[in-house]
Amino acid sequence: MLRVENINTYYGLSHVLQGVSLEVDSREIVTLVGRNGAGKTTTLKSILGITPVKSGKILFHDTDISSLPTHGIVQKGIAYVPEERRIIPGLSVRENIKLALLKSKNRRREEEMIDRVAQYFPVLKDRLGQEGTSLSGGEQQRLALARALFTDPEIMLIDEPTEGLMPLLVETIAEIIQTIHRMGVTVLLVEQNVEMALGISHRAYVIDEGRIQMSGEAKAILSDEQVACQYLAI
Repeated sequence: MLRVENINTYYGLSHVLQGVSLEVDSREIVTLVGRNGAGKTTTLKSILGITPVKSGKILFHDTDISSLPTHGIVQKGIAYVPEERRIIPGLSVRENIKLALLKSKNRRREEEMIDRVAQYFPVLKDRLGQEGTSLSGGEQQRLALARALFTDPEIMLIDEPTEGLMPLLVETIAEIIQTIHRMGVTVLLVEQNVEMALGISHRAYVIDEGRIQMSGEAKAILSDEQVACQYLAI
């Protein structure tokens, strides 16, 4: 479904991603893990065109999307849940969700999509009129995930969904990601909580200093003490 081929991405003169390649097949959960600053978030932003690649290719269903603007990539069926959540102050939960419709093929199906999202996030259904930034951290993360689902994506790129959340909520977020996967949505996950991420994933890539160091079955990587010590700080 999604294939990243030897991409190089820069921030100014800083060569952040150095020949990164990875693949995500349909109906998989794939995790990209590594230390802080390894290049995980930059990889997601490069796929979305937020941080354009200088060289290499990004293929979605064998079509090169490397030169498309971000909204064009989203329209192809790729959704993004940023680490910062980006809940817009002053807007209600409903209005925050509706932002996803601005460039979506579903913009005429607002109520249908609201009902669909509410099936999976019932707490949001009861708060549609509440200001989004007044929600708790866990509820804001649900809102960010719901907003991405509103675009009816084939694949979701999810960046650090448990960042800043209480340990009690980590399992809840893991369950939500698994529910999204059972809905038929493919997931590429970046997550600092390595045990949680690798525990729910099929495969994983380990990135360090802007390069993919290894890949394989997620549980095998989790159980590899040398990899954990050298690259994952667990």
